[in-house]
Amino acid sequence: MFREVTSATAAVPSGIDAVDPTWLTEALRADSTIPDDAVVSEVVAERIAEDSGFSSLLYRLNLTGSPGLPATIIVKLAAQSEARGAMELLGGYRRELAFYRDIAGRAPIDTPHVYAARIADDCADFVLLLEDLQDWDNADHLAGLSIERARLCIAQLAGLHAWSVQPSNTSVLQLFPSLDMPAVRDLLVPAFGPGWDIYRARSEAPVPESVARFAERFSDHAATALAGLTERSMLLHGDIRADNMFFAGDRMKVVDFQFAEVGAGAVDVAYLVSQGLPTEMRRGQDEALLRGYLDELGDIGYSFDEAWRHYRLATAFLMLLPVITLIGWDALPERSRALCLTLTDRAVATIAEIDALEVF
Repeated sequence: MFREVTSATAAVPSGIDAVDPTWLTEALRADSTIPDDAVVSEVVAERIAEDSGFSSLLYRLNLTGSPGLPATIIVKLAAQSEARGAMELLGGYRRELAFYRDIAGRAPIDTPHVYAARIADDCADFVLLLEDLQDWDNADHLAGLSIERARLCIAQLAGLHAWSVQPSNTSVLQLFPSLDMPAVRDLLVPAFGPGWDIYRARSEAPVPESVARFAERFSDHAATALAGLTERSMLLHGDIRADNMFFAGDRMKVVDFQFAEVGAGAVDVAYLVSQGLPTEMRRGQDEALLRGYLDELGDIGYSFDEAWRHYRLATAFLMLLPVITLIGWDALPERSRALCLTLTDRAVATIAEIDALEVF
């Protein structure tokens, strides 16, 4: 719960240097879990997630001050790179702020505690102050998820999706764009071709001829996918990668809602399974995991046949995300290069094995 925001608290820092003790004191006091008289006397910032945070800057803040303050918190700020412009076009920063302000704590998907969530009116500057999950296990997207962790995540996704279609909650869907938004069709889809050329030049994984032909006409097929994947209106995470999951035993918290969007629930499941699980672990499990999702979702009239069609459409279409990231190959850290290649390898294998192209 946020207390009433004062003018001092409402200020949005333009960079990490502006996240100083005075600003933090005012911002944290606006959160109901922090004492009204709390004072931050010193802050030391440490950059984190440099090889995975493309569109934002993340820092761990070590706080010194009065009792009642957390020892550390995470601050998230807008990127200062070219990614900032892309996120402005996609509305990514505003989507994430909307999720943390209006959805977190209401929907049955667990997230870090939010101490502050602010965005400037006249530019893309934003700030999130979040609970530090450093004692939780942050999953490794390159290594991939286990089946058990995938099922845990699927259960939380089902909770979010089912919550969003309840009549008392459907108004929240208006806060987020459709998966088939103009920026996706006009900005992301055209970038697939150049990214695919880099993938073919850099990856040693075999690409079945059918998938290669599909990739050559990706822009044409994308229209079919987007039409199908927006037949349902559910609130999606939109970027449910292993790197965005933190585990503590049988508990899980999810972060990064910059791609929160509206579409068919199987989109999240397909992305999670086709790219988040190592191929050897996923192989033969797609249908069972989707049926498990539908069991968790409950009786909302989403049949297996409909969800399976959406799952196959999404598996093929969402290959887009790692592929277009490869366009920045020269500037990508080595791990990010390996990650994008691996995710595309997994997606290609899934497309072929579940005969996803049959639905196009």
